Amino acid sequence: MKGNHTRRSQQAGHPEQDQVNHTAPTPDEIQFQADCHLAQGEWEEAIKQYRRAVSCDQANPERRVRLGDAYALTENNGKALSQYKHAVRTNPRKAEPHFSLAELYRRYGKWEAAAIEYERAVSYSGDKALYRFKFGEALWQCGRLNDALEQIQTAVRLAQTDSYYHFRLGELYRKLDRYEEAITHLQLATIFAPSDAYYGLQLGITLLRAGKASEAIDVLSIALNLKPTDPMYHCVLADAYLKEGMEADAITHYRAAGILDDYDSVNLQIIRRTVREKYGNTTS
Repeated sequence: MKGNHTRRSQQAGHPEQDQVNHTAPTPDEIQFQADCHLAQGEWEEAIKQYRRAVSCDQANPERRVRLGDAYALTENNGKALSQYKHAVRTNPRKAEPHFSLAELYRRYGKWEAAAIEYERAVSYSGDKALYRFKFGEALWQCGRLNDALEQIQTAVRLAQTDSYYHFRLGELYRKLDRYEEAITHLQLATIFAPSDAYYGLQLGITLLRAGKASEAIDVLSIALNLKPTDPMYHCVLADAYLKEGMEADAITHYRAAGILDDYDSVNLQIIRRTVREKYGNTTS
């Protein structure tokens, strides 16, 4: 009789343990599942799980931002906008919702609106390099170049080895005709990303505009080695050779770029004039 009772007790189990084993997942666990689905490209299931996480934890702005990001990735931008705005409205002093909303405005070329939200993200995040940089780029697009310069300079100070930040700062200095500063940051971009040929190309162009054709030739030759079949790289290197008075080398690279053939003297005269207009007088 006692043995039967023991067996029945074992079969019945412990109700408390069963309750623990069947506890509903937390919002963090649901969000993790959604992140996994998103990483695997399972968009619909990811959105479904993000929506579950939001419904379980509506006060947390991160849940809505993640849902908005998923909608944005699937080009459902109206729903993304709705989620971001809700997160901003209910958590106005959190940086991430403002940043995500700014990114969506940026995608549509609404630079003034993006700049406003980037600025709010910056003000609530402290000094975060990415937010400063994006704010600077939005200001640049709005034509506020000096304000943009301040923000991108700050981003570079916060992320001193980021090649792209240096590159964009160099481009902005060049746009402001501040060539020495432009050269400094474009050089740093090439140092931190030596395999990026485009950084070298832009450094070479800046050196040419600054009247440093000999240095430009060195830099552009390195860039060309990384892009040996690209006509643009041959053409700019040819410009540098022509500006330095090395016409034979210039012709070689103009031909490689497909700009000159073996018997074309008329185009060479046009090219000389174009190079003078772009970079100043050549010595040839």
